[in-house]
Amino acid sequence: MTDTDDSGEIFDSSFIAGRSLEKHFELQDALLEFSKLFHYEEENDRAIAIVGAAFLDTLLEHILINFLADDEKEVKKLLQYDQPLGTYGNRITMAYCLGLIGKTIRDDLRLAGRIRNRFAHDLYASFDDEKIQSWCKSLRWHRISIPVAPPPEATARDLFQVGVNQLVAHLHGLVSVARLEKRIIRPYP
Repeated sequence: MTDTDDSGEIFDSSFIAGRSLEKHFELQDALLEFSKLFHYEEENDRAIAIVGAAFLDTLLEHILINFLADDEKEVKKLLQYDQPLGTYGNRITMAYCLGLIGKTIRDDLRLAGRIRNRFAHDLYASFDDEKIQSWCKSLRWHRISIPVAPPPEATARDLFQVGVNQLVAHLHGLVSVARLEKRIIRPYP
């Protein structure tokens, strides 16, 4: 895909260089770490719930960084915890309002956040808990992206892991889409 910059020079906007390339490799490192921690042999349910949602949050952050104006300082300010885009919930809402994700993805991200919060704030949380099971059964994106019904013996944890993995795959691809649709700072005051 070719574009022109302010001086009229033609360039390929899909080419990654500089700080964008560094961020790309940081995200690839994070994806590798996620895959080590979010595997099906992991016995700790709490770790699965928290790591899954934490990586979704990381992907949302990268999507917004790649989409918003190319002003690292201002964007970084927005993404700080005490600022408008500093929380998981606000990042979901912003990605949705910018048209970067649809309703099904938005709703599944919110469910993953609820599940994570239950595990983070309740020492006795378990995928056997009725509310958590209900939330896991309500995840829909994986049923759309892989149009095969889960096996009847699938546990709530299985549904959560498959759901999160499908969200990760989708959001990871959106990072590149967001980069191609990056907002341009207007040259006028």
